[in-house]
Order: sequence, then structure tokens, then C-alpha cells
Amino acid sequence: MSLEISFSPLLVTASFAIAITAAFTALRMTSNLRSMSISQKKKRVAQGAFALGGGIWSMHFVGMLAVDMPFAIAYAPLPTLGSALIAILVTGAALLSLHFGVRNKMRIAISGVITGIGIVGMHYLGMSAISANCIVTYDPVGLVVAVAIGIAASIAAMELAYGQRTLASAIAGAVVLGLAISAMHYSAMYFTIFSINSDISVTPSPLMSKDTLALIVALSSFVICGLFLLSAVPSDSFRADASDVPDDDVDTDIVTEPVQMNAISNTAIAKPAPSATLSRAMSKRPADTNDERIPYDRDKTIRFLAPSAIFMAQADGHYTKLHNGEEELFCPWPISRLEKKLSANMFVRTHRSFIVNHQKISGLRRDGDKAYCVVGDGGNLEAPVSRGRMTELRNILKID
Repeated sequence: MSLEISFSPLLVTASFAIAITAAFTALRMTSNLRSMSISQKKKRVAQGAFALGGGIWSMHFVGMLAVDMPFAIAYAPLPTLGSALIAILVTGAALLSLHFGVRNKMRIAISGVITGIGIVGMHYLGMSAISANCIVTYDPVGLVVAVAIGIAASIAAMELAYGQRTLASAIAGAVVLGLAISAMHYSAMYFTIFSINSDISVTPSPLMSKDTLALIVALSSFVICGLFLLSAVPSDSFRADASDVPDDDVDTDIVTEPVQMNAISNTAIAKPAPSATLSRAMSKRPADTNDERIPYDRDKTIRFLAPSAIFMAQADGHYTKLHNGEEELFCPWPISRLEKKLSANMFVRTHRSFIVNHQKISGLRRDGDKAYCVVGDGGNLEAPVSRGRMTELRNILKID
């Protein structure tokens, strides 16, 4: 005979809050790692994995304590500990895959799959730790639903969080990932069947009430996440001022108008005439000077790069990635500050997150309703072109 179970609304709410907080902590702990040494990056990724994996386990444990049963429930120590370790190790593997190596769409999707599988594995191993006067069985449909939710929602969360490494994307990714963890748990619980065990066994009474235990787990999770977030706050020398972003720098939809796809040679655009339609932010920048140099960080040393050596700049949260045609460099400035230092005679803002040296543009490419400018001769650097900036770019390149 199956038992009807109910859930404590307060503890369910607490479990959601734990999952979202842990996800946000992990995403912020692993942001802006480009300027750090390998050992520092490993430390931050490990902290992020502990925060996320520990948060996943804490959410699951509080979610289990939220179940109201007509009898006492105990948990076997070994599978309980194993479920926590699985959550930390699997999420650590997912974060490592994102921060060591080339990050692309495929790698982000793979990390989402790994995270989803880790959430599901942690849940069912934790369920196996239940010790009570009942028999726990699982509907196969529930297993399929749980796996599908865990993987699909984790991929969506990773796409949101790592599409653009900004505070807003981290918050959105954390909310989606936290909801994914919680949805997977409670959907799996919906398809879990608790039946009365005819062979009555003695289950030791817990040393404390489940509400007290849930409070301890929740507070511990919040305190650990808070301490990790404090440790991730950047120093004043590297903190960017969010107010430095121009008010009119709002991204628009990617261009949908027809684009001429003829290749553009470097010689044809070596000295284009300034466009009369340059944006207000670009027109306010000073003329290019030989003594203006752009800082970048390498091996804990600030070095400098001539603006003419920059092919493309890409926003990376409060910092900027510089491309010089050979390698990617970390600039401690936000892209809005960098834009003010670059000459309008040489650079154009093609997108909210991209500034391009238009003397290095070698072609324009169209992909459906989206347009990209190809930078350099290798063809491996591309910058998206927003609809509102396409006319300006076409005028600069003289392709009308």
C-alpha cells in the first residue's frame, strides 16, 4: 500500500533559496579568472565546485526533510556522504571543462550534461540512504523525466551564465540552475513510491527535530556561500565602475537587412574616410596618438599594447579581451573605458560587446538573419554586427 506524502512549504522554499544561492556563488566564484594564474584559477574553480556541489546536496537534504512521513526516517552515513561527494566532484568536472581550454557552444552544452547527470546521480544515491519502516520504489517514467529536466535545464543555465560573463547573466543563470536542481528533485519525488513495510524494523529516533536539522543545513550553506562571495570581491585596483557604461550603449537585434557578402581586402580599407554617421560615443573619443597604450595582464605583470596592434576587443564582464591576431589578451579595463581611448579613425563599435579595428576587417559574413565582420586574414576572428550599427559600418567600409 503506497503512502500519501506531503511537504512543508517553509522547507520547500528554503530548498529553492539554497539551490539558487549556491548556483550564483559558483558562477561568481568562476568569473573573471582570465587574469589569474593557473593555481589561482584551480583554487577558485574548486571553491565554486564546493559551493555548487554542496549547495545541490544541501537542497536535496532540506527537500527530503520537507517530506512529512507518519514514521521516523534515518539516513545511512556512507551513501549520504557519497551523494555529497558526487555532487561536488561532478560539478567540479563541469566547471573545469569550462575554464580550462577553449570555451565554445559545444563545451558549454557538455558541461550542462555533466551537471545534470551529477544532480540526478546525487539525488538517487541520497535516496538510497533512507532507513525507515517503508519500501522506496521508483517509477521508470520519473527517472526519465528527472534526467531530462536535470540535463535540459542545466544546459540552459550554462548557456545563460556563460553566453556573456556579466552580473545579469550570472543572476539569470543562477536562477535557472537553482530552479533546475529543485525541479529535478521534486519531479523525481513525485514519481517516488513509499510503501508500508510489513516487516517492522527499529529505526533510531533522530537526535534533533527535522526542522532544527534543516535550519542548521540551510544556515551552513548560506554562510559558506557568503564567505566564498566575499573572497571573490575584486580589489579596488581591478574593480570596474559600472556607471562607466554609456547610457546609449544598448544592444539591438542582429542585422536583418541584406548584406553584401563580397570579401573586402585589407588594402581597400587601409585608410577609410571617417563616417559622418559615427555614433555619439565614438565621436567623443580623442584622436589616436603614438603615446596612448592599452594595458593588458600577463603572468601577474601589467604590459602595454599599441592600439594599432589590436584587431578586436570583446567585453568580458567588467573586463575586456583583446585580440591581436595571434593570441587573446586580458585587459583590466571595461570595454566602455577602452572605447574612449581608441581612435574613431581606426575603431568602430559593431555590437554592445565588440569593438573592431576596421582596418583589419577582411570580410562580412551573413548567417541567416545575423551578420558578422571577419577580422584578420586567418578567418578565425569574427564580431557580430548589431542592426543599429550596420549602416555605420557599411559607410566606413564604403560597400554601399
